[in-house]
Formats: sequence, structure tokens, C-alpha cells
Amino acid sequence: MWFKVKKPVMAPPPEEVVRRHSLRHLAEVFGVSEASLSLDARFGQELKANPASDFKANQFDIVVGDIKDVADKRLLKEMAQGKLVIQTVGDYCEHMVRCSSINPEEVVRVLRLPATE
Repeated sequence: MWFKVKKPVMAPPPEEVVRRHSLRHLAEVFGVSEASLSLDARFGQELKANPASDFKANQFDIVVGDIKDVADKRLLKEMAQGKLVIQTVGDYCEHMVRCSSINPEEVVRVLRLPATE
């Protein structure tokens, strides 16, 4: 007899934990101190990436991958249509918070959140 085993549904992590780890993750990706990151810092202006390469992802590649990995189909469609644009550190943090209720497992994986905090 074939049956499907349901995975337990993960509770979304607290918003403050997601925000803090989003900042920490961006600081690691861009090689800056967490304290130096402003929510108004813009990707491409205050936060610059190394030159792109066919062999190694640069900082923007990592951030775009994070954004797409945690999004659902609706958010991906909004991004493709230009309705959802993430330009600042604050936009990135809010996107992670929004997606933590939609796709908590992926947010935990991307931000490397501890099992319990």
C-alpha cells in the first residue's frame, strides 16, 4: 500500500530573529561589519560586488539567489513583472521576513538560522 507521509509544518521563526540574521548574512556576503550596514544602504551603490566571473558567484549573485530561493511563485512573478524590486538592505530584510511565513524551511536554510533561538 502506497501512502504519502506528511512533513511536519515548521513554525515561522520570529521576525526579529529573521531581521537580525538577514543583516548578519549580508554583512558576511559583502565582507563588512554588521554595525556598518544601514537599512537604507543600496545594492550597487553603498554595497558593491566584486567583478562577475563564470566560475565564481559574486555578492550580487548570492543575494539574488537568496531572494529567489525563499520566494514563492507569486513573488517570483511579481519580481519578473517589476512589481517587487529589492534595492536596499531593508528591502532584503523585509523580503526575508515576508517569506519566513510563506517558506520558513528555506529562510532557515538560506540565513543559516539556528534550530532554536
